Amino acid sequence: MNQHRPTDPMQAAKHPSTTPPPPPDRREATRLRIIKGAAEVFGQQGFAGTSVQAILDAAGVSRRTFYQCFSDKSAVLAAIYERSLNHLYACRREAMKHPGSGPERLQRAQAVYLDFVATAGPVVRVITTEALRPDSPLYALRLTMHQQIEDQYCAVFREAEGRDLDPLIARSIILLSESLSIHILTQHPDDPARLQRAAAVLNRHIEQLLAAE
Repeated sequence: MNQHRPTDPMQAAKHPSTTPPPPPDRREATRLRIIKGAAEVFGQQGFAGTSVQAILDAAGVSRRTFYQCFSDKSAVLAAIYERSLNHLYACRREAMKHPGSGPERLQRAQAVYLDFVATAGPVVRVITTEALRPDSPLYALRLTMHQQIEDQYCAVFREAEGRDLDPLIARSIILLSESLSIHILTQHPDDPARLQRAAAVLNRHIEQLLAAE
């Protein structure tokens, strides 16, 4: 006769996926809780300096619950980045849908990006710099985002001006704003005046780039 053997807690910890996941609504709420906690810790300690345990403490969840939602801390960082990209894409689209010339619409879109950089908190520095690394899971998301914004800018410019915008011009605007923001975030993270100056410089460059079209 087979006897019931108690579950080894160490074995259970090694295989958290054996526990049924929570219902979808509760699971999503838990994911958001982990994402918010992780964003705070990443912003304070950086990606390399953050442990899964630190995320658990910030989010107030168990290790088992964490691994029901994410495979590791890289997956959490990717989720933070993806949510940020989706938010920025929607905000850019909203900013560009209002009447105006092609350059005006693109300048509004870039203002949205720099405003996000200024207000999103320290985690934006972490996700932006990590996304530059080819071995990061954020890298492919960054490249996809660049292509989506390039297509978005070209479509809006064509609608406003009745002519095509060179995709390389659109990509130059995207990369310039990204480079400027990374410089400010890494070299002058507590200097909002520099970010305002960067916005003014970016607008001048957009005008010059589009004037050559």
